[in-house]
Amino acid sequence: MNAPEPSGRRRVAFSLAAAVALVVTVVFATIGDGVEVPDAAGLRAVVVDGGHTAVWALLTVAFAIAAVRGRWGRVSNGFAVAAGILYAVFLIAVFVWR
Repeated sequence: MNAPEPSGRRRVAFSLAAAVALVVTVVFATIGDGVEVPDAAGLRAVVVDGGHTAVWALLTVAFAIAAVRGRWGRVSNGFAVAAGILYAVFLIAVFVWR
């Protein structure tokens, strides 16, 4: 029995990561992420309510693209960087923004 080629193993790893990120996205979208900021209003409320879910959705897309291509590339990286920036904005909205 031959071991899968490195790109095949990467596809499996990226696929598993995309599946896990999708599960987290669905849980956050349906059940919630447990983050509550009662005094949030306007744009801050939008970021607090949907930001965490959107971060995981972007990560799902990044890993899915990498799985299809068999490698981490520029497009996957773009989605992951966008997720990181959105997560920073989310954290600011939760802990700093008043």
